[in-house]
Amino acid sequence: MDDKKSAELKKKIEEGHELLMKREYRKARQAFDEAIRIDDKNARAHAGKANALFGLEELEKAVGEMEKALALDPEDHEILDNYGAYLFNMGKHKEALGVAERLVQMAPDDPDAWYKLASVREELGEMDAALEAYNKTLSLSPDFLDALKDKAGLLEKAGRLKEAAEAFTAASEIAPGEPYFLNCVGQIMGRLGNYDEALSAFEKAQAADPEDEYAKNGFAAALAKLGRLEEALAAFEKNIASNKDDPFAWDGKSFVLKIMGRVEESEKADAEARKLFRIQDSLEKGTFGGNA
Repeated sequence: MDDKKSAELKKKIEEGHELLMKREYRKARQAFDEAIRIDDKNARAHAGKANALFGLEELEKAVGEMEKALALDPEDHEILDNYGAYLFNMGKHKEALGVAERLVQMAPDDPDAWYKLASVREELGEMDAALEAYNKTLSLSPDFLDALKDKAGLLEKAGRLKEAAEAFTAASEIAPGEPYFLNCVGQIMGRLGNYDEALSAFEKAQAADPEDEYAKNGFAAALAKLGRLEEALAAFEKNIASNKDDPFAWDGKSFVLKIMGRVEESEKADAEARKLFRIQDSLEKGTFGGNA
């Protein structure tokens, strides 16, 4: 290829990638088509077209185009990575597993490759193998937050609650401003009956985000489980004052009032909780105001 065509090819591929970044997928496809007309043996041009097709939700065509790119350059890690992501997102997990295994073979020290392998194995129900791959990911990159989060979720799913809590705690130390991980610790500690530890976790979650409703209601529920009923009731009422449409706060208030023997008040709070749960369910289903 002469210098003029080579420069034109490079320009079209760069133009296509810029359009992909802007999510202008049709224009990107046109740019990559022009690049392919200049050189139909260019793997990156075919890979770029595949990305444009995927953005246009022409999934099978995208896979076919990426396979052309791989046939032209089987050792291109980025192309193989994208191909595996396509297969995974399309639910072709067995095929994605083969790609993930190849990525690990090509780059055994790449934590992202191991993470993808772990994700595919988990999706296929290969829990022990998935956990092993998550551990490998974290041995290569201890602060890999998504891997730590997914490992914790896998351990919780497997009923290994103490280990799951340890993993969520480690994640909270990496992302101290994120209440989600501490809320998970609190929820697990509650399931284990360790209510003091649950209370502490929810308290820390509130410190991370004072407006987090899960943390506030979890904290109040832990107080109730510890028998600190007046404090629990006050906490739930405070939550209702800040959001009168929170069904979980009303439900918690009903629970505490029932334990305290205040049956009539408990029933009123329960009725309010049930009403709000119905509204919430209807909104989620898109049937609010319809024939639900």
